[in-house]
Amino acid sequence: MDQAVAALCGAGIGVVGTVGASVLTYIGTRRQVPEQGRIEHARQLRIERREVYLAFMELLEPVDRLPSEPVSLSSEYAALAAQVELIPPRGESLLARIQLCGPKEIADSAGSLLSSAGDMIRLFLNSSQDQDAIDRAFESFMAAQGEFIDKARRVMVEPPS
Repeated sequence: MDQAVAALCGAGIGVVGTVGASVLTYIGTRRQVPEQGRIEHARQLRIERREVYLAFMELLEPVDRLPSEPVSLSSEYAALAAQVELIPPRGESLLARIQLCGPKEIADSAGSLLSSAGDMIRLFLNSSQDQDAIDRAFESFMAAQGEFIDKARRVMVEPPS
């Protein structure tokens, strides 16, 4: 009789242990699925942000090559002029994508950078001879570019919350 009771007690403990393990597995799985979804969403958003931020910076590369002194648009600058004329409309398109990808601080910074680039482009295309205006536009562009790069880097490096 003692052996039968011991066997039943052992079986009962085994059943309780199995049910307990099943419950804990179920609870862990329920938490894991939403967490995996959040992680995957953050990863995909980071990829999209990186692509649009890089495309925006690549679009603005010709602005870095604009002369920092007054020039007249000669054949020497014709190719550069053709490149920079396309920047404002393409920049607006990329700015809309940046606003969608966020965050807002990056979109605001990108808007300031695009505006500064537009100022430099207008001065260049109008063959401005105003060195002070060119210097202010150049300094404004460089500051806005540095701010955008710093903020974008911070967003890309910080782990999602």
